[in-house]
Amino acid sequence: MNDVASPDANIRLGMFEAACDILAAAVIVYDKNDCLVFASRQVLRYFPIPADTLKPGTRLRDVLSAIFDSGVRYGIPPEQRHKAVNREEWISNRISAHWREQYDAVERLGRDRWIHFRKRRLPSGYNVTTLVDVSEQKKQEEQWRSDLERIALTEEILETLPSPVVIKDRNFAYIAANKAFCAIYNANADGILGRSVWDLADAENAERIERSDRMVLETGEPYSVPEHVIRADGTDLYAITRKYRIGAPGHHAIVTVMEDVTALAAGNRAVSDDGDVLLSVPGGFVEAQNCFDPVRDAERRLLLEQLNGDELRALSGKRALVATPNPRIEEILVGEFRARGADCCAVHSVYEHDAFLALAAREGLSVDLVVIDNNLPDHERILSNDRGIATRVIVPDGIGPDFMRTLVEEHELLSENASPLGDILTPVSLSDDWYIATDISVMLPGAVGDIEVLVAEDNQINQFVFSQILEGMGISHRIAENGEEAVMLWRKHQPRLVLMDISMPVMNGIDAAMEIREAEKLTGTHTPIVAVTAQALNVDMQNCMDAGMDDYITKPVSPDMIEAIYRRYVSSGREKAVA
Repeated sequence: MNDVASPDANIRLGMFEAACDILAAAVIVYDKNDCLVFASRQVLRYFPIPADTLKPGTRLRDVLSAIFDSGVRYGIPPEQRHKAVNREEWISNRISAHWREQYDAVERLGRDRWIHFRKRRLPSGYNVTTLVDVSEQKKQEEQWRSDLERIALTEEILETLPSPVVIKDRNFAYIAANKAFCAIYNANADGILGRSVWDLADAENAERIERSDRMVLETGEPYSVPEHVIRADGTDLYAITRKYRIGAPGHHAIVTVMEDVTALAAGNRAVSDDGDVLLSVPGGFVEAQNCFDPVRDAERRLLLEQLNGDELRALSGKRALVATPNPRIEEILVGEFRARGADCCAVHSVYEHDAFLALAAREGLSVDLVVIDNNLPDHERILSNDRGIATRVIVPDGIGPDFMRTLVEEHELLSENASPLGDILTPVSLSDDWYIATDISVMLPGAVGDIEVLVAEDNQINQFVFSQILEGMGISHRIAENGEEAVMLWRKHQPRLVLMDISMPVMNGIDAAMEIREAEKLTGTHTPIVAVTAQALNVDMQNCMDAGMDDYITKPVSPDMIEAIYRRYVSSGREKAVA
């Protein structure tokens, strides 16, 4: 039996040391008698002990004693770190862990240093211990945990604020809204996030709001304006709206805070107490009908179209009286006349009309206009008055409950006939949000969609990658898990670009692209479709082109790759449309 070491033992040892350097790990090996067999030089990076402590044959107890004497105390629970540690007790606990068949733990060595210990007891009795510094990883985890706690606290603060707060991204889409803001629209956050002000307000106010958003985004200057908002439940909200730009260049966002001053401002008038003005807004509050009700707007237009336009424009400073038994008509007309600067109220019968005018005459007040609902009983008596007051008759067919019934009947009539577009439009039930049916074939492609990119991808990891890239670019998008869902989302959202995975369940990307192209023949539109493949084989590329796709990219995808495709098919398309 030859006890002489192998000639290449030193070479093997050197290679083992080099491997430890590459892996950034320290390795310690003990035999079954707890005597040191091998310790890589990296161990001294973790424990400031004398180098000769790590020579072969040193007992485990002696190594642990040297570690304890160096001031290192690992393996101590957090609640006991401020207490004195008994030397023998600590060494005994470490030996106990050492003799476990497996031991795996992350231990803290100092204020900001963590070591990952792995111990394995082999069948031969030998113990192999590896040490890896995971300080950076632990710092990142603690920072991530701290960020999450801070975000949760911030969200809780925003939710409990009585003032409405909303945040928009650089594309003016809502990305955060607190409970007070959602209450204005009688909606939850999911019904607001991802949408724009054009989905929630009428065109005039949407343009005004977006104009101020753009000014704040471009200049960085804060903006404030007093606004009078009508909530979804019909109540008034007087607010001082302030807007700020936050974030780094390229990732700016707009924070809008609406300070509720309804208690101080009622009816656009400053409130005073013993001569002290509590609130004074130069020029009064801006009418900001943020809650856009398409039914109310249609009713309003039906009524106002029956009145003289010149008289409506000249109402400021005059007195008007509305005679109607319909509370909906009263609400609309009185509100419209007051918004035009008129002093207006309503009566509900001919008797009330006569009594009101008699009282006004006794007080020396003149009435300039009387608007009469032809559904008011005996309204002809008002028309035959001899007081010399201008009168106008309105025919409010379909206002109030009748208006809703008319819409439902028209919807039912339309639904009885097959759509000339076939399956292009996804069926929408009557219980869904109100939508406007238009001839999609005459619409410009850029005016149809409400998202920019549709991604068809069944792999969850790839879905996450696409979402991270697109969100980082500030691009609105949706994810489809198969080809069938991709076609459905395309019909619903009409995106500006489709990134289509080829291999998907239910319906593959080739068939989905062909179905989209078939539907586009009836609309005259063209949505760029880019194939996403795992490998760029010529036969796959030819199949994609035959299916009507415009281009292809290969996995794994990268931000530069997505940005290049987006610029080619979306940004360039916008520039051509503008030109």
